[in-house]
Amino acid sequence: MKSVSLIYRIHVLLVATVVSMAVFYGCGDSTTTPTQADNLSFSGVSSDDSVGDAQNYLILDTVKILIKDIKINYANTSDDSTDFKVGPFVLFLNLTSNVNVISTGIVPAGNYKKIKFEIHKLQDAEVIPDPEFADANGRYSVIVKGKYFGNYFVYKSTKSAHQILNFPSDIGVAADRSTNVTLLVKPYIWFIKNGAYLDPFNPDNSNDIDNNIKDNINNNFKAFRDNDKNGQED
Repeated sequence: MKSVSLIYRIHVLLVATVVSMAVFYGCGDSTTTPTQADNLSFSGVSSDDSVGDAQNYLILDTVKILIKDIKINYANTSDDSTDFKVGPFVLFLNLTSNVNVISTGIVPAGNYKKIKFEIHKLQDAEVIPDPEFADANGRYSVIVKGKYFGNYFVYKSTKSAHQILNFPSDIGVAADRSTNVTLLVKPYIWFIKNGAYLDPFNPDNSNDIDNNIKDNINNNFKAFRDNDKNGQED
């Protein structure tokens, strides 16, 4: 009986030793791969320029734009680009000239010359990131709130549009530090045509307002390096 008991204890000891060694070597062999920190942020800011409107006929207080498929193009190439973020993301402009970060991510180190994105109308199957971009009447890409001649309005655009914006100068992005690109938006320009205001209450003006938003005729969208996030080009 003693010999059997001794053999049993030796067996248990051997098993425990093997398990212990397995755990030890398992822990010793595990490695953690350091992850790269995000090296690019994309931000938005609104100009509070009311285009010389001394009488404050038009006062905007909120602008929201749904943005999708943000890409940046390499410098010194024809049209090679890298994806930044798919989205869609809500760019919220509160008309106080404060810079709001839309998203951050990792892109290859290099020099970039322009940015592309889509002003995006939600499709029926897409998740709604903000409840104001969908209602019983449809889905939207841009929402503007404010007052026109003292009367409160909410303007909703149903148009999608691709924007391609050249940087004033090439932007260098490094792997080990963060670079910020700010999108400057001038929403007051959307409600002006031939020097006159477009009444947002009048449905006949919707096409002109939407064209002002999507065509960037008057450079109402600009993008530039803004590492200190003060809304001014570095």
